[in-house]
Amino acid sequence: MPNKNTLFIGKVVHDFQALSSTNSYAQNLLAKSKPIEGTVISAATQTEGRGQIGSKWESPGGQSLSLSVILYPGFLVARKQFELNMVTALALRDTLSVYARSTVWVKWPNDIYLGHRKVAGILIQNQLSGQQVQHSIIGTGVNINQPSFPPELPGATSLYLDTGNRHDLPAVASAYLHTLEQRYLQLRGGQHVRLKRDYYQHLLGYQEQRTYRLPNGEEFVAEAAGVDETGRLLLRMGGQLKAFGLKEISLVPDYS
Repeated sequence: MPNKNTLFIGKVVHDFQALSSTNSYAQNLLAKSKPIEGTVISAATQTEGRGQIGSKWESPGGQSLSLSVILYPGFLVARKQFELNMVTALALRDTLSVYARSTVWVKWPNDIYLGHRKVAGILIQNQLSGQQVQHSIIGTGVNINQPSFPPELPGATSLYLDTGNRHDLPAVASAYLHTLEQRYLQLRGGQHVRLKRDYYQHLLGYQEQRTYRLPNGEEFVAEAAGVDETGRLLLRMGGQLKAFGLKEISLVPDYS
């Protein structure tokens, strides 16, 4: 159903009971035509949902939100495309904070946490044209009404587990599309300073001493000092800043 609370995001919706991946469907749409900006693809169930760099995203039928939004941020230079992650993460945080009992955190680079546990993931796929972003597929998966998770996902949670209440999926989706549009319009309007300020305000571990882990298993304590314009995490260690890209560093989980 088209979203009544937005200017353009969600005015066209392709809604399915099941898809292999909403992002993949959006890619196929873009390969064949030029959907209007703000076109949404949603699925009650994703059979091959993906996270960042090939990780899998669990998407059981009727219990989670699986959405992809097509945008055309031609105003955005390629080296700053991580700002789309900021926009999406803040939109999810803005939305979930209305419902959640726990504090809603943005976890670099592409997750949303309720307290110490993951409730949502982001997968953004950008097509570049020269130095500009030609189009973007903003994919999100949000755990809403799951009563439990398998043992191999010890750090997962849902709004239901956080609040004890079941939530109306279309209502949460409508709220998210509204906040996504608001944050996207801030980016389009050049409000970069505000977006970064808000992102840091809700960034898990920002300006705190936390334990991080390298791919080889080595752990160390450092302070997150922010992100650079390309989206690398800046860690302060021994008075020096070092930048880490995707899969080069991870925050050691704390499920307490």
